[in-house]
Amino acid sequence: MAALIQFKGNAQGVILRLESLVSRIGRGTENDITIHDELVSKHHAQIEARHVAEPTNMFEYFIEDCGSTNGTFVNDQRIDACQLKNNDVVRFGINHFRFVDDANDDLAATTKIHKTWIPGLYVSTRKK
Repeated sequence: MAALIQFKGNAQGVILRLESLVSRIGRGTENDITIHDELVSKHHAQIEARHVAEPTNMFEYFIEDCGSTNGTFVNDQRIDACQLKNNDVVRFGINHFRFVDDANDDLAATTKIHKTWIPGLYVSTRKK
């Protein structure tokens, strides 16, 4: 499955795996991915994984804004819905994430998380 990788500047942060066919994102705690940011709506957006063709395990990923107040952005463009491609930059409020598709990038490496001096940002280092 794919993942969202939080980043700020050049610092890479938390890796959030998209393990469900539909991953709900927002400020509310009932979401699959909770973002603590007052600019993020309670039910902000969702990412859906759709099978490309059976019986392969390949997916295409689509993001949809759920009527959020401040919008969902992909590569600095406000979207209602669109397909996500590997390395697209997704923004909810002030939080930036890089979309990574496992089929195109190696996320199987061991990841070590380190807290940074920036509040809420963690840096990860990958080990093969």
